[in-house]
Amino acid sequence: MEEERTTENGPSQAPGYPEALHYRFIPPSLEGLEFVPNFGDIVFRVKGQFLAWGGTAVLERLASGNVVKTPLPNPYFQREHERHRKSMCIEAIIYEILKDHPRVPKLMDWDPTTCCLTMEYVENGSLADFLERNHQSIADSMRRKWARQAAEGVQLLHHHNIIHSDLSPHNFLVDSNLDLKVSDFAGSSVFGAPGSALPGTRYRDPHVEGYVLRFSDDIFSLGSVIYFIMTGKHPYQDLPSDNVKYLFQSSQFPEVGHLSCGGIIRRCWLSEVDATEVYEYFSRHG
Repeated sequence: MEEERTTENGPSQAPGYPEALHYRFIPPSLEGLEFVPNFGDIVFRVKGQFLAWGGTAVLERLASGNVVKTPLPNPYFQREHERHRKSMCIEAIIYEILKDHPRVPKLMDWDPTTCCLTMEYVENGSLADFLERNHQSIADSMRRKWARQAAEGVQLLHHHNIIHSDLSPHNFLVDSNLDLKVSDFAGSSVFGAPGSALPGTRYRDPHVEGYVLRFSDDIFSLGSVIYFIMTGKHPYQDLPSDNVKYLFQSSQFPEVGHLSCGGIIRRCWLSEVDATEVYEYFSRHG
């Protein structure tokens, strides 16, 4: 039996566009099935165990143990369909630039025809989920190591003229050795080109305008990531997003005086440091 996922569409869609898209996930056991889609149906041929659904792609774990990232198809809106494929192309370019650096997942394969990326599986999932599950048992030394590795990952990107543009604890992965890897470059800016993603309010410099990004925007996000690593909470976690944006615009940030690294976090939020300075700070105080 096929599985289904539905996405509702806003009023801005063109006339004749389906009111809702129904993604029909067809497993390999039904490969020979002649599925006749209704209007609004999109057939997605499953490759492995479902892991996650993002804004541009589906992640699945293959029988080999690796992870495949497939761009979401949309035959009803060609521009979106091509945008998802382009995002995968950008991600493949970035993986090729970064090669096999320990701070990024290893690229196993790239198919330019289907725009599918195959990457190594990172066992412990996202930093956000891992820290939420294990917050009480994580030692301060581990948190400082993660802060250093997060800064190292951003330093690596900036060295190669890449702006991640969507840094958050969800886009750092924790491997079997409890080391961090920065991931998800589909919306990144490469060599000065505009990005196509923005972080959530708690990880976004309030002065960002559109998708024209600066290296300092990643540094602001890095400050919030380190705050999350140290406290287990997102900045102003209990406040509505609009309130958070107003506070950030007024340079009113969460209290960090009780944290040993509070000064460097605040300097990230104020754009007073770069990734190398943050990395060197945690290398000295690790």
